[in-house]
Amino acid sequence: MDLFPDDELLCFRDITPGATHHYLVVPRTHIDNCTCLQGADIPLVERMVEMGWSVLKKTKVSDLDDVRMGFHVPPFSSVPHLHLHVLAPASDMTLKSQLRYGPQTHWFITVSDILSKTY
Repeated sequence: MDLFPDDELLCFRDITPGATHHYLVVPRTHIDNCTCLQGADIPLVERMVEMGWSVLKKTKVSDLDDVRMGFHVPPFSSVPHLHLHVLAPASDMTLKSQLRYGPQTHWFITVSDILSKTY
């Protein structure tokens, strides 16, 4: 089920959520994964993030400071198409979710890290 589709992006709930609110923001244009992003893709990633924030606000997430957004780095990507994970509240993620999406993992890269590497 698409929650907030537009001409460029789709957003829907993750089928195996890692948090109470776990959404995927996916571009309609195919990009394999986050390691394929180039400088020209920065506006796309920024729009993906904007859609993530919009979905969190529309689904009434109360603490917008307790959010994790990022991408899995290959070979830990579950599907061969770029998708942004939007998770909230991050502080309530289970240990398993922390291992997959938390700050200590090496295979989940945050949006800020990805944007700094694409320049």
